[in-house]
Amino acid sequence: MRFFKARVLLWPVILVITVFVAGTGSAFAAGGLNALALGSLFTSSSSERDSQVIQSVTSVQEVALLSLHIEGVTRHHDDGEILGMAVDAIDRTTLIQYRFDAKLGIDGSQVTIEPNGPGSYRVTIPEFVGIGFDDPVFEDPMESNGALGWLAPPAVQTRMINNILSDENKQTYIDQNEAALKEQAQVFYRGIVASVDPEITIDFEFAD
Repeated sequence: MRFFKARVLLWPVILVITVFVAGTGSAFAAGGLNALALGSLFTSSSSERDSQVIQSVTSVQEVALLSLHIEGVTRHHDDGEILGMAVDAIDRTTLIQYRFDAKLGIDGSQVTIEPNGPGSYRVTIPEFVGIGFDDPVFEDPMESNGALGWLAPPAVQTRMINNILSDENKQTYIDQNEAALKEQAQVFYRGIVASVDPEITIDFEFAD
């Protein structure tokens, strides 16, 4: 009888254990699903922001008189040396092909128009300046190296481009086209004055 009673008393224990295990499994499954659901709801992302503040605004009166289409190839060469001795095998040559439109003109705010007698005016034109470059295109650099050219210092592409767009080159373009710039300046300002009074006589004076 004692053995039978022990068997009867085990059933509640087994039932409690079964319910506990089933409940734990359900809770685990529900927790797993909730974790997946929460993971899909809360995702991370990154972004960048560039904040700029305009410190000042300057009014300019640049007058473009000529636009030159320029195409060319710039070359940079490094002579290879070992202990001060030239070694051809270490030479490195870099070429960059480029094209752009160079704008030349004047600072219109520096132009003066003054009476020069009855029905006559003198227009004084300041020095010509390089206004800027439009549509610059620089092809990928091409390199020609000696057998040991990798030992030579590489050309700095940015420095080569800056040299192409330098103030010295702007001045060269101005010197080469000075006659055309003077002619275009006269055409431009004659048109302005003539629109007011076609009978006015105009003399031009250019800065040295």
